[in-house]
Amino acid sequence: MAASSSVRTTPTGPQVFINFRGKDMRNGFISFLEPAMREANINVFIDKDEVVGTDLVNLFVRIQESRVAVVIFSKDYTSSEWCLDELAQIKDCIDQGGLNVIPIFYKLAPSSVEELKGGFGDSFRVLKCKYKDEPERTQKWEEALKSIPKIKGLTLSEKSDRNEREFMNETIFEIQRSLSQIAVKGNPKVESNSLGGFMVPARRLVITHAENLEKWTWSAIYDKADIEIATMINTHSLIKINGDFHTRKLIPGKKYEVVFLVRLDDTSLGWKNDVTLTLKLVMGDKTGNEKEKKLCLDEYIGENWVDILVGEFEAPPKKEDAKIFFSMCQYVDTDKKSGLVVKGFAIRPA
Repeated sequence: MAASSSVRTTPTGPQVFINFRGKDMRNGFISFLEPAMREANINVFIDKDEVVGTDLVNLFVRIQESRVAVVIFSKDYTSSEWCLDELAQIKDCIDQGGLNVIPIFYKLAPSSVEELKGGFGDSFRVLKCKYKDEPERTQKWEEALKSIPKIKGLTLSEKSDRNEREFMNETIFEIQRSLSQIAVKGNPKVESNSLGGFMVPARRLVITHAENLEKWTWSAIYDKADIEIATMINTHSLIKINGDFHTRKLIPGKKYEVVFLVRLDDTSLGWKNDVTLTLKLVMGDKTGNEKEKKLCLDEYIGENWVDILVGEFEAPPKKEDAKIFFSMCQYVDTDKKSGLVVKGFAIRPA
């Protein structure tokens, strides 16, 4: 029931569920918000078919699968038991700690929702009377209507000077920020393989400006397991990606290579200038050696995932308590850069 999209790639990150009153929103705000979210690489789910008699169980599963829910309160919202059943399920997921919620008050005062005032409240009371034989159900509706508006959200008042496009952009920004905060709370694992190598996801790297949603976005892909990737949107800043790894997990005397796992989209810009790749092995007594080389990434544009070799090193004895430090930098800040996708880095036998 999710909409088809003309976006070049299908978003695969944490799912965002949108709860809204179709009669109020489907041909207006939602018709612009949904494709804009997909364009921003947000994995959005929207129920398109408010058909009487449709089983809500599948929708409840979709809510449970989501990490963020966007609840759009509008004037006619409380005339739909469908919306209120979804809202009650969203509250249950919030209470269980598995869902972040962004309430949106669309041409409606937050107090009208929380206090069930005006036409919004009148519609709810009519519906509550209709289902007077289901008091537990209507009680859940009322509890959800009183609790969810207390969460910090966004408001577009009826007499606002802002246009809907500006409000839509603000909504997308808040959704991206919520998704980013969810990702930061995670603890990405270092994955080992049978060949004695290690794959470390992008979240373990230090990427300059990675939490600036105007410059980078975070999403997820499936590659034997869910992996978060970082995608550069648009920046004129210096690029610096740093990582480190303790050698105690490696076999002493064995030679290893360090590679960044990256991709450059077809539309990538700003990679004609070389990046500098640095690898440094530092012993427990702070002595060590450093290797540096330069590489042009422009030739990799449009390819699938590529291994960017930083360098090779020999694993020292475990008693050395050594660490490797590595980086990818570009010191040109005058060119617009975009399209770099970072999966992480790998350390594997050379």
